[in-house]
Amino acid sequence: MEKPRFVITISRQFGGGGRELGHRLAEAFGIPYYDKELIAEASKESGLDPEYFEKADEQAPGSLIRALGASLMMSGGAVGAENALAGENIFKFQSDVIREVAKNGSCVIVGRCADYILRNEPLCISIFICASDDDRINRVMRCHGAKSPKEAQEMMRKTDKKRAGYYNFYTDKTWGSATSYNLCIDSSVLGIEKTVGVIRDYVEQRIAAVVTAAR
Repeated sequence: MEKPRFVITISRQFGGGGRELGHRLAEAFGIPYYDKELIAEASKESGLDPEYFEKADEQAPGSLIRALGASLMMSGGAVGAENALAGENIFKFQSDVIREVAKNGSCVIVGRCADYILRNEPLCISIFICASDDDRINRVMRCHGAKSPKEAQEMMRKTDKKRAGYYNFYTDKTWGSATSYNLCIDSSVLGIEKTVGVIRDYVEQRIAAVVTAAR
């Protein structure tokens, strides 16, 4: 029997290695990986400037209005444009793109409430990635330009707060809570490579269960 279509969604603490894990899982299964690509596609589908989607990326509406306000004033945008760019509308455009890429085939999607948007998919496997503060600080300094542990911690705090606000606003779940996901895993315990193996085994077992039930 052909392997059924499945989607792995990854929510993650900033600096936890979620993006790297997503890439490696996509390679392991031979399926597409989506992250920032969703912003470009949502912009294309909506006809809106990609800048608006970039500013809105994983932003709760209150923060989004502040972020877009300056852009609208600088560009001389009309008041009506603010309604078109309301957080709910941008979320809808992005949600439509997420549903479309999931419908087209198995894939890995990082962030953007994909687990909630695809909650009715029979094989949407939601993962939350966390890590120790030391690992996160080292990764943020190495990969995100933080000049010191203190700066890295501040980046972690602000980004996690932003992600939590976005997720909690648009879903009926709590960001980072174990009950919101199928699997929560600390990437510091086994390291990235072995964590990929654990997640891959879990996904394979979920797929096998669905195939067995369909016989």
